[in-house]
Amino acid sequence: MQARFIPVPQARREEMSDVIKQYPAKPARVYFYATCLVDLFYPEVGLAGIQLLEREGIEVIFPQHQSCCGQPAFTSGQPGEAREVARSQLGLFDQPWPIVVPSGSCGGMIKHHWPTLFAGDADEARACAVAGRVVEF
Repeated sequence: MQARFIPVPQARREEMSDVIKQYPAKPARVYFYATCLVDLFYPEVGLAGIQLLEREGIEVIFPQHQSCCGQPAFTSGQPGEAREVARSQLGLFDQPWPIVVPSGSCGGMIKHHWPTLFAGDADEARACAVAGRVVEF
């Protein structure tokens, strides 16, 4: 069975703009933040993710010193320890490229919790900048 596409009039497309998901342009390069979960338990997932991105013509930058996002400490009630673990990751993403994260929980930690984790800290702006570029794979 072959898919059929029905043309939608321009006026109707404008009405539906709040329903239709708009995707950003494909980036030329991205960071790949494999996370400790993928690194330790599912390395084949990380490799497959990188292959998919490269197959689409996207250059993948894999920072060598990446480790944990700080989520284990954060969810254990240790925000200070989580902040220090997360701080060690901030310098890995100095270019304004998207950061692809293949783990929803780690991506969520960075995107949603790093800004509050670093609130009032000298690295707050850096943490928020990184958080704003996270894309869950």
